[in-house]
Amino acid sequence: MTETLHSEFLAQAVKNPDATAVCSDAGVLTYGELNERSRLLAERLTAVGAGPGVPVGICVERTPDLLVAVLATLRTGSCYLPLDPNYPADRLGFMVGDSGTGLLLTTPASRAACPPGPTVVVLGDTVTVEPGAEPAAVVPEDTAYIIYTSGSTGRPKGVAVHHGGCVAMLSEMDRALEGCDLSGVAAASSVCFDMSVMEIFNALCRGGTVVLVESAVHLAESRYADRITHLNVVPSVMNGLLDAGALPPNVRSVVFGGEALRRKLVDRTYRETTAERVYNAYGPTEGTVFCSFGPVPEGGTEEPTIGPPTTADRIHVLDGDLKPVPAGEPGELFLGGPKVAHGYVNRPQTTAERFLPDPFAGGDARMYRTGDLVAFTPSGELRFLGRTDHQVKLRGYRIELEEVEARLTACPEVREAAAAVRGNRLLGYVVPAGEGAAPDGPRLDAALQGAVTGRLAAELPDYMVPATLVFLPALPLGPGGKLDRAALPEPPAAGTGAPLTAASTPTEVALAEIWGQLLDLDPSGIDVQSAFYDLGGDSLLLVRLARLMTRRFERRVRVPDLFSFRDIASLARWLDDESGEAPEVVRSARARATARRAALRGRGGATGR
Repeated sequence: MTETLHSEFLAQAVKNPDATAVCSDAGVLTYGELNERSRLLAERLTAVGAGPGVPVGICVERTPDLLVAVLATLRTGSCYLPLDPNYPADRLGFMVGDSGTGLLLTTPASRAACPPGPTVVVLGDTVTVEPGAEPAAVVPEDTAYIIYTSGSTGRPKGVAVHHGGCVAMLSEMDRALEGCDLSGVAAASSVCFDMSVMEIFNALCRGGTVVLVESAVHLAESRYADRITHLNVVPSVMNGLLDAGALPPNVRSVVFGGEALRRKLVDRTYRETTAERVYNAYGPTEGTVFCSFGPVPEGGTEEPTIGPPTTADRIHVLDGDLKPVPAGEPGELFLGGPKVAHGYVNRPQTTAERFLPDPFAGGDARMYRTGDLVAFTPSGELRFLGRTDHQVKLRGYRIELEEVEARLTACPEVREAAAAVRGNRLLGYVVPAGEGAAPDGPRLDAALQGAVTGRLAAELPDYMVPATLVFLPALPLGPGGKLDRAALPEPPAAGTGAPLTAASTPTEVALAEIWGQLLDLDPSGIDVQSAFYDLGGDSLLLVRLARLMTRRFERRVRVPDLFSFRDIASLARWLDDESGEAPEVVRSARARATARRAALRGRGGATGR
């Protein structure tokens, strides 16, 4: 009987040891190799104190070693705490200290990112393990992983998720995705987000291959892109991939989650890709990845719902008195059932506030208060209506605006602050501290902007650092004296304020035209020393930028190149300094998908929809 997150992987490794378990540009491992490497590492971890109830931090780059580390940790009975080596040191240090993590797994490449204090085990080191270091038995109640989410108190909080909830989640996925081709599952989500659990173990527990990529924007650049048959993706990311023609060519099924899904995108996905099935999923980290899940057919007239509740989950839609509301009426979603997490690590008060006794179930059952407003449709599906608080989702990332505001206000240069999302951008609104600190106009001077942004970048993941800081003489307040978020103004137009350094060389002029096209800006008003992100760009637009530059300059430009050269001036110098080779023909994934669908129609093949 499958009782733990990794049990089915172990069975698959015995049954199909020569099958490919994970492939990435950094290497490939079979099931047998992944099994043996994780077994040896588990023995090594056990020898230094890993076991049930002991969190192990995993600070590993996105290579097959990441899966070795996760599986080894689970095999010891420990829970894993994912630590992104690219996170700020303060953030990593807080997560390790707050969770009580005394043991870290890393690699030579990520060793420098590890916070000081815990015992560090480096993958690849030759170590002799004393006899008797046998990993302990693991039971469903044991915690499998701890994932930190943004916190409304200004500090992130760790959610402890147990093996039993993970097993129930994987069983639900079996039912929901029956008939889907899971032979190549893209793993593009950060391991610090619970979507990664579904991506990795959906494949490993079903005998499929995890196609590990750096992020969704790198999907088409992977040498194994053609192997991807199943993709989990955020709607805004999918729009960007489609705009750039950067979707892998053989995707058969797509699961959307993390943001509101629109009918227009569903139809576009069916029309412009090889996808035969589209699904919509919803769920908080505290409910083990998702709690509602359903197919979204092509050609509907209404906006998609977030699906029906899964079999394992108990969904309650309640009013302010915790009484059920009739179907069609809005209420707050409360989640019960076997997938509800243990709670927040070392946060007993917050756990008690959010994880309540479930009055609709017997015994000591609990339900999680999500803060999401929903309504049941007549057919029993759920329609998402909004939030009861200031939590937002931005490109799938869960952000508590209060945490961003707390970090802004903690800056000595700032007296008051607010945060808001406008479109696909996180904005910070600041009232500078000190007499005479207010600059002319709504843009902060460069020194002040740099100081505040630098402090935030040292404390927060990049997706939580505001794309733009807007100066206000005072925050807008409502009649009760509270912040009126709706009255926060739109950011000023790019290019206002400091003197402009205009494009002067032919390459700079060409780049300014491309940037203007992508960012909807006048090319003549773009400062060649302004970073792409500062002008409203994001990682999805970088994919399109790379494609447009490749065509314009007849030279292969990759997304990683654009992380190295962030403004027009540096990009132009790089392009002009390159001797260049024969232009590489880059055929878009969209073109390949269209050609394949045309071939299928030509020989009478069906798409399966």
